[in-house]
Amino acid sequence: MTVILRVCLLVTLICLVSCCEKETHYTNSQGKCCKMCGPGTRMMKDDNCDDPRCKECEVGEYQSGYTKETICERQPSCDTNLNFLPQMNSNKTSRNECQCKPGYYCDLDHGCEVCRKHTVCEPGQRVAVKGSPIRDNVCEECSDGTFSTNHSADTCKEWTKCEYGEVDTPGSSTSDQTCVGTRDRTAVIVVVCVLLILIAAAALVGCLFFKKGKSPLFKLQKQTFMEIRPDDDVTIAVQQQPEEEDENAPVSPTLSNMTENGNFVVQEHGKDAIIPCHESTSNTYQ
Repeated sequence: MTVILRVCLLVTLICLVSCCEKETHYTNSQGKCCKMCGPGTRMMKDDNCDDPRCKECEVGEYQSGYTKETICERQPSCDTNLNFLPQMNSNKTSRNECQCKPGYYCDLDHGCEVCRKHTVCEPGQRVAVKGSPIRDNVCEECSDGTFSTNHSADTCKEWTKCEYGEVDTPGSSTSDQTCVGTRDRTAVIVVVCVLLILIAAAALVGCLFFKKGKSPLFKLQKQTFMEIRPDDDVTIAVQQQPEEEDENAPVSPTLSNMTENGNFVVQEHGKDAIIPCHESTSNTYQ
């Protein structure tokens, strides 16, 4: 009977242990199945196995799953001085992964502790694999017959093809090759472009003068001028304004301002003019 009882107790204990949900529960030191705190929280004290007291993680902390721990995990700092982007939203249920600024990357194999600037491919190279926030640029030398002149070029350009024996300057990984006669053609193109610009400017000026000649104002101005040739006998009449007489100026003696006795007559200012009368000889009738 005692053996049977012990077997039943052992089976019951094994059942309790095996029936304890490992994701949300844990077995304490007494072998009892106890609840854990949920994601984003921590356990304050494991004094209550069936209903533990849990507290939410603080800002900058997280807890990704059910736990019986009394502390939360710390979020990475993502320091902007190390070329990381600032974290806008703090997640308390999962770890925030730091993101590098554009043009920078971090190595996940080394914990992404600092962001490094993408490698700049030199002239004569091309970007074989473009970098990302977690991967650096991969540069590759330009193949024979191609070149690049810019930093971090996406592709290498092919050399200019010249006829046999007409290579003027050989090409390299950083410069194109030039052909015999290419410089002459370039000079001709420049001269033709300059001539076209001058012709266009002259046509524009002529068009403006043509339109100006059609305007009534231009015609009126044109009529006000008369062409004078050296062999023409032209008399230009200048209309003169009558000069005002100066009342204080001395008056020359004339017959109109002299009396019969030879006296000089002067009109006083502010008085009406007096017409002089000839002296009449009185006749006495006897």
